[in-house]
Order: sequence, then C-alpha cells, then structure tokens
Amino acid sequence: MPAGRRAFHSQSRGRFIAGLCFCLLSCMLTVFLDLRLKDALFSDRNLPVRAVVIDGALMRIDKKEVAALAGRLCAGRNLAALDLHILRQALLQLPWVARAQVKKQMPDRLVISLIEHVPAAYWNENGLYDARARQVFYPDLSRFSEPLVRLRAPHDSLAPEVYTKAVLFMRELKRADLQMSEVLLDNIRCFRIKLLNGTTLILGRDNDGQIALARLKRFLAAIRGSGFDLQAAEYVDLRYDIGFAVKERAKEQQ
Repeated sequence: MPAGRRAFHSQSRGRFIAGLCFCLLSCMLTVFLDLRLKDALFSDRNLPVRAVVIDGALMRIDKKEVAALAGRLCAGRNLAALDLHILRQALLQLPWVARAQVKKQMPDRLVISLIEHVPAAYWNENGLYDARARQVFYPDLSRFSEPLVRLRAPHDSLAPEVYTKAVLFMRELKRADLQMSEVLLDNIRCFRIKLLNGTTLILGRDNDGQIALARLKRFLAAIRGSGFDLQAAEYVDLRYDIGFAVKERAKEQQ
C-alpha cells in the first residue's frame, strides 16, 4: 500500500476512534447530568412539603383530621414528585367529604380544597343522603341530630329514586297540612309513607312513576272536609281502585 494511502487510512481510523470516544463521553455525561437533575428535582431532600393549606366552608369536616392525613401521606416528601391522586382518594374516604381537589404550590406547600356533603335526608339506620351529590354517605350519626325525613330501601343505589319520590309526596302532604317522617321502598317496590302522627299510608308499587303519587292525591282529596280522623288510623291502604282500607289504632295507641 502506498505511503500516502496508509497515512490517510490511519488518519480516518483515528478520527473514527476519536468520534466514537466523544460520543461515548457525551452519552455518559448526558446520563450523569440526567441522574443528577432527577436527584435534584425528585429527591425527598429537595423541595419537601412543609405546609398544608385547607380551603373550603367546612362545618363538619375536622381540619385537624385532614391535616393529619395529609401529613402522614405527604410530609417531607418531594413536592415535585408527589402523586396527588393518592392524597385525593384518601380525602374522599372521609365521611363528610363530597369533593376534594389538591394542588401543588411551589416550593413547599399543598393546597387542599374540600366541599362537604349536604345531608337532605337520613338513609336507612345509619346513613345520610346528599341530594346534590346524589350519594349516600355514612358519618358518625351520634354527632348529627337534624330533623330530616328518613328514607329506606334495600340498596343504596335506590336512594336517588326514593328521594325524588319523597319530595313529590312531601309537597302534596304539605298542601293538606300533613308532615311525613319516613318513606320506604320495600323489596317488592312498594312505597309506604309514615306520617309524623304515626299513621302509615300504603301507596303500593309505582310501575309507571306516577301511580303512587296519583293514589296519594286521590286520598288527600277524598279526606279533605270529610271529617276523617287520620290520627285514629294505624294504616291506610291506598291500593284500591275505589275506596281505601283503614286499620284503626288500638285504644292505648290513640
């Protein structure tokens, strides 16, 4: 091989080796800088959560409980790397929390915004129903004593239906100067109303969504001005096309 060609070949191989070394060094430097940057951004030594701000018009949610929960899950953790979904799901497990939002406020603060459940009725024995959220929730009722109507049904999924019917029943009863204390939808989808005086009105099944309300209207129209003593009835069965079946209370009940 001529000397000139050998010298050119050696120079090309040298440049290739130098370029390869440069590429390797560049990759190593990039990986090193990336690891250092991730360590700087996401290590718990940097940007730790130091403060929690709780926002919202809260009457029943204990802010100390919320702060303690946030502290257990987030205190000292790197704010940039923090998974807010975990904290939000934990907040939604608190009985009175209807909605929760968590935001990062750099460099070291979490802002928690909460909306409370607004109870519209009692649900079965140990729950409450939030009509705005259309949701049943189960707080500690030993600390709650509002005079609300009680709704009953076999499953929580029936709560929106029972509440909607209860509102319609309540409007009709109010026109007759009557109040109810309870609405029940039983296993065979039969509606019953318990009045504040203790009398039960059996409305029956409501297959088309209007039958129960129509029966209640018919009964209230029939007793208006008739002198019928509703106080003396243990229950009134409205499931008849003509008339009603009435069971009187025992004398001691009256």
